[in-house]
Amino acid sequence: MANVRTHYDNLKVTRDAPVSVIRAAYKALCQTFHPDKFQGSTEEAERVIKLVNASYAVLIDPAKRAGHNAWIREQEAKAKQQSERAPFNDAGKATEQQHHHQKKDTQPPPSSTNSEAMFQRAYDLNYRGRHAEAFSLYQQLAEQGHAKAQFNLGVMYDQGQYVTQNYAEAVSWYLKAAEQGNTNAQYNLAVKYQAGQGVIQDDTKAAYWYRKAAEEGNAEGQ
Repeated sequence: MANVRTHYDNLKVTRDAPVSVIRAAYKALCQTFHPDKFQGSTEEAERVIKLVNASYAVLIDPAKRAGHNAWIREQEAKAKQQSERAPFNDAGKATEQQHHHQKKDTQPPPSSTNSEAMFQRAYDLNYRGRHAEAFSLYQQLAEQGHAKAQFNLGVMYDQGQYVTQNYAEAVSWYLKAAEQGNTNAQYNLAVKYQAGQGVIQDDTKAAYWYRKAAEEGNAEGQ
């Protein structure tokens, strides 16, 4: 399923983030990209701040947030429908036949479709407050290399959601997801290095991951 850029992504929070987390993320971003503190260009700082302000205005308002959530579901449903309508060509058929023969000798990893369905299930459970079940699914996916699950697992350790708060464990999962290009994980990892939470404080590494997050984010927006 294609990724949908949302206001949650702009504030670097999960879609089930409580208002307190949204406020904290907004404050941190405003401090990071304040024109007097940001090490990049003034134009870039102003661009990000404008984006952050717009996203915060939506997510802090219950009615606007509900509307945004509905829009996200609509966009993801459209992306899923487009994916399901993709043509089945001869090359795909040959690949399927080859895979069928390989199944006799090896157990294949879960398909990306199943992984995404499992991830969505975990997300829905977490949103409804069933954190233990969500954690279990996130953990299974994260150990299989699912970047978004690695990020969300890191968030649960970071916030002490269901599990005991553990910044070092959060950093470990953020790093795994960040190395796969997950911009949310890259940003959170930068925050951890800047604050020295779960890692030795390192402004150089913080700057590196802030830059990576910005580069990945710009690439996604093109």
